[in-house]
Amino acid sequence: MTQRLSSRNTGWRLLQWMMPVFGFLSLTGCALFGPDYESPKTEAPDQWTSKDHYARIGGTPLPEMAWWQKLGDPVLDDLVKRTLINNNNVQAAIGNVFKARAILEQIQMRWVPKVDAGAGFISTDHEINQITNSSLPYAGSFTAGFIPNYELNILQQLRSLEQAEANIDVTMAAKNAVRLAVISQVVGSYLGLQEERYRLELQRNLVDALDEIVQKYTTAHLEGLISAYVLREYQLQLANAQANVPVIEYNIVRFANTLHALLNENPGPVKPGRPFMEMPYKGIISANVPSSVLKNRPDVLAAEQNVRQSNAGIGVQTSFFFPTINLTGPVGQGSTSLSNLFNSPTSYWQYSGGFQMPIVNLGQFGAIKSAKAQYYSDFYNYQQTVRDAFASVDTDLSAHQKYTDSLDQMLMFFETTSQRLDNEAVRHQEGLVPYPSVLNLRVTKDQAGIQTAQTKYNQMMSIVRLYQDLGGGYAVNNNEDVHDLGDGHRFGDLF
Repeated sequence: MTQRLSSRNTGWRLLQWMMPVFGFLSLTGCALFGPDYESPKTEAPDQWTSKDHYARIGGTPLPEMAWWQKLGDPVLDDLVKRTLINNNNVQAAIGNVFKARAILEQIQMRWVPKVDAGAGFISTDHEINQITNSSLPYAGSFTAGFIPNYELNILQQLRSLEQAEANIDVTMAAKNAVRLAVISQVVGSYLGLQEERYRLELQRNLVDALDEIVQKYTTAHLEGLISAYVLREYQLQLANAQANVPVIEYNIVRFANTLHALLNENPGPVKPGRPFMEMPYKGIISANVPSSVLKNRPDVLAAEQNVRQSNAGIGVQTSFFFPTINLTGPVGQGSTSLSNLFNSPTSYWQYSGGFQMPIVNLGQFGAIKSAKAQYYSDFYNYQQTVRDAFASVDTDLSAHQKYTDSLDQMLMFFETTSQRLDNEAVRHQEGLVPYPSVLNLRVTKDQAGIQTAQTKYNQMMSIVRLYQDLGGGYAVNNNEDVHDLGDGHRFGDLF
């Protein structure tokens, strides 16, 4: 008993001696085991170079703005909602977030000692002979117990925690980037599908009008009323119009299948929604100041967290030069006779403590240099990501302005042509103009309609790109605890 108490006192003296050491390291180690993190400074422009007078300032934070709902199409709203739940890439990104959180939890648990269970039996030759040569009860020496083990580098633990927390933010930003991309893909594919459906109708009308012209001009050519050159021109226009029909039909299938793939569904048709030309194209954009781009874009957030993570990595590598505390103490029972194991227990408790500190570890200097190089790389990747963000948003604002101006002109031309066709149709019924003149105006109207639809698609895609570059909408319905594994279980059921 005296020896056991002496061992305990020795252990306490060891811990009391170590406490001032770690206290000193906690006060002075900040400069030694790695730099403190400071957010990179980037000069933001005071205003956009490109002007867009169609954009207006919105009060809703961009990540929470369901901007696609401004198009007034319930089918599109449902597609976006279901895709954010069912998309495989989104679910994979969510899995990465859970993995990062599990890594943080694993690091947090390093503060808690590990505990192993052990048991053993020791038998002497005399006891074996007794068992072999006589009918004496089975005897021996049995030990069992739990062995806690605690090994920790405190400074390394702190920087590892910082690194793991930054890793969670990186995976969260990556998940939001996937959601942002998926939203853009769904809206863009749906707009393309609706535009192609409308264009197919116009293209078929164009084919019908040109076919009727060719038939009449063929008769007129046989009668010597028009030249073969004029007839050939209309025949070429008809062939070109007919050739575009299967291409448009293919695009309809392609856009529909893209939507189903995003939805994690098999190929098939997509329910039509609001007619394409009835969708609003103005008042959709909410322009925010450049600082909002830094705040909202997931890639910018991820790039900054990569800098923070690599900064902490320097501290992790440097902390290998600092002491590691080791504490071990088995706790259990011992018995001189297996038959009396639960009748005559003798308790025991032992412990040992200490710390170790590397003196020569030249290879670790290379690891520190590698961590600093990673920080250097991540810092300039962040700078470039920010510059790309500014450039893309400014370009998108210009594109939206120019495509909107162009669409206004195309709509005016289409409306004027439609009105002329109606007037010529009335005049033809009155016998004032020949029917070929009406047919030619039908062709002009259909061609103008096709060009207008394509221009509107380009204009609306500029809206999609701008919201993607502004980081708009990725936080809508961002409820990451609802995930179906496809077998009747939820992701949380795995834990």
